[in-house]
Amino acid sequence: MRIAVDAMGCDRAPHVEVHGAVIASMSTGTEVLLVGDERELKPALAAYRKPHRVSIVPATEIIGMADTPAKAVRQKRDSSLLVALRLAKEGRADGVVSAGNTGAVMVGARMVLGPIRGVARSAICQPLPTSKTPVLVLDLGANVDCSARHLCEFAEMGVVYSECVLGIKNPRVGLLNIGEEKAKGNEIAKAVHRILSKSDHINFVGNVEPKALYFGAADVVVCDGFVGNLFLKTTEAVASLIGRLLKEQLTSSWLSKIGALLSMGAFRRLKKTVDPNEYIGAPLLGVNGNVIICHGASSALGIANAIHGACRAAESGVNEHIREAILGLREAETLDNAGNE
Repeated sequence: MRIAVDAMGCDRAPHVEVHGAVIASMSTGTEVLLVGDERELKPALAAYRKPHRVSIVPATEIIGMADTPAKAVRQKRDSSLLVALRLAKEGRADGVVSAGNTGAVMVGARMVLGPIRGVARSAICQPLPTSKTPVLVLDLGANVDCSARHLCEFAEMGVVYSECVLGIKNPRVGLLNIGEEKAKGNEIAKAVHRILSKSDHINFVGNVEPKALYFGAADVVVCDGFVGNLFLKTTEAVASLIGRLLKEQLTSSWLSKIGALLSMGAFRRLKKTVDPNEYIGAPLLGVNGNVIICHGASSALGIANAIHGACRAAESGVNEHIREAILGLREAETLDNAGNE
């Protein structure tokens, strides 16, 4: 497997990307192409005695976090992001990893790689921790406004990704909603509920409230990008708040400090469970390629895990399975339209 990494994307580029590439290549033998400014990449890579299967592909431009995505993609044709995407388009890379401008990654992927036939909207997904196994939530910000068709497509793609990449057999699919009853939500939510209920190939468990999501009520949960992104950021904020409050309480007295010391192992395990760097990044589903989006503040471990995720997606042929799944969705939609006539 050969993965192209946008080495100029994250907040501490290119050192984090270089370190992550070295970790990934040494642990799995994956070939990594670091795309970016040679003047910065060469000394960063030279700091490692055995960079293993890591090489540099030059790019002269960078798309920054403050750049307007569509404008930057049009004007910065030799940016590290677009060069990496073209490597995938030309078959010189099996996947692309970027911790750069998320909007630019989405626009660039649609422009360079193109959408999977039958998929109207691509979606960002990410495994999130629950009290049981992680739940795959999508969309997390690619589409603010969605139709029933779009949300059903997200369900199809989420099921395929869960089965092929995450190894979950017959994943339970839920619709993020304000209540469990099928009559809850707006007209789009009700239409999605009807269509997915008639999709025999999908293990649809109905509406899922946020509380139930955290307790493992489903393996895949779909929502529009506005709700999904708000849900993700709220989750991150609450986790940060709890961590801060817990730290304050554990250091408030000498007795609390002793208790904290005795509980250090449990705290480390908890941190590992909720740390996004421990997961395989956020795949952009629905495009003709394996694209993984990382947080701008990702660590080297986060980049390495994203590279592993891109490899797993490529090896499983997830995009071909998505094409087949969309055909099943069309049959369910036909049944729904016939029932409403």
